Amino acid sequence: MAQGNPNKAIARRYFHEIMNQASKDTAYEILSDDFVFTLPTHPEPFHGPDGFLGLVQMLHGAFPDFYIDPQDMVANGDWVATRWVGGGTHTGGPLLTVKGNVEATGNYFQIDGMTWHTIKDGKIVESIGHEDTLGLMLQLGVIPAAEGAKAETTAAENEALVAKYFGDIMSEGKLDVVEEILDPQFAFIIPTQPEPIVGYDAFKGFVGYLRNAFPDIKFTVLRQMAENNKVASRWQIEGTHNGEFLGAPPTGNHIKDFGIDIFTIRHGKIVSVHVNENDFGLMQQLGVIPA
Repeated sequence: MAQGNPNKAIARRYFHEIMNQASKDTAYEILSDDFVFTLPTHPEPFHGPDGFLGLVQMLHGAFPDFYIDPQDMVANGDWVATRWVGGGTHTGGPLLTVKGNVEATGNYFQIDGMTWHTIKDGKIVESIGHEDTLGLMLQLGVIPAAEGAKAETTAAENEALVAKYFGDIMSEGKLDVVEEILDPQFAFIIPTQPEPIVGYDAFKGFVGYLRNAFPDIKFTVLRQMAENNKVASRWQIEGTHNGEFLGAPPTGNHIKDFGIDIFTIRHGKIVSVHVNENDFGLMQQLGVIPA
């Protein structure tokens, strides 16, 4: 969906059809003849559809599973700015960077980035990319990790952190545990909140709000697995709706909901959790949406 802005639709085609699918037809259709692309990891700009396709083909050659996924878009006039997540596994050819050609390491990378497009008369004339270049280089092994950096935790230690998160914080409301197991810049991302909840105070406020709405709320982990610095948990919650929640006045209804969280842990602290739950079913149980 273009959300009413045709330039957003063009920008989406740039990411999905050119960057992800390496479509020559789309490149010739939506890139201007004098198109210019710049990115910090590449020493020189890329010019025109053919020059840019050379870069895209190099990326897919280096990372056969390469992808880039737009997350947010802001558009006004001739400009579209996009925040994206991209990644891939370096099992193919060399990657051209400002540090020279990087031969395949077999390493997987995933980074955040942003792109600023200038679009005139239905054609992209300029694309300025910025990305987590340091993260890319570290994950590919081009730059060694800092000496003396704290060793990453084990899968068992990460699962123990998640157990304290669900048991002590979410089910029992022990807010003193927040600073013990969460990073100061911890981010809680859930579709029912318009923006990520970031930092200790904001998250404590959310937990208090949740427990005011459901004073007897209990989280039960149904399935869980850990890999590297990630933990995925499928959970169930039960509780009684005794306070306002997402605009729904208290009903006294007993609710039961399910969801999946993915946690990211660094240096012994949870730095983020992405949450997705059956929010439609929950709102039905609260009487906001007819069953």
